[in-house]
Amino acid sequence: MNQSHDGEHESARSKRILIVEDDPILGAILLEALQDEAAYEASHVLSGEMAQHILQTDIPALVLLDYHLPGISGLELTDWLRSREERGHIPVLLMSADVLPPEASGKKHLKTLQKPFELEALLQSIAELLVSGANADPGAAKALSHNHGAQ
Repeated sequence: MNQSHDGEHESARSKRILIVEDDPILGAILLEALQDEAAYEASHVLSGEMAQHILQTDIPALVLLDYHLPGISGLELTDWLRSREERGHIPVLLMSADVLPPEASGKKHLKTLQKPFELEALLQSIAELLVSGANADPGAAKALSHNHGAQ
């Protein structure tokens, strides 16, 4: 019984998503959609600086990131994240209503999503990135394979 509870807790932790979106309404919608539709454990912050503060001590499974943020842009936050050895593997889904600059393409574990988007497209992109992130992080891959065995 205790082992099953630990497996469920580990599964929820392996699907933690940090949403970085400066529009509080869109951030709340994304938070609710991820928690309700896909049962991810998600949190929302309004700026790149707030995300940096959280990412100093927390390692989510994925960062859902707006490109246009006050202060630090989404690409700048991605570069900062990639420069951290223990966090460089975290996949990033970069959302933007604008055409992204060329430097956005080709970044490892970075996928872009054009706003507005359908919920299904968002969930599909997140699922793909979680798999690629797990493959890049041996600890996460071990946790995910352990979780699949527990189901």
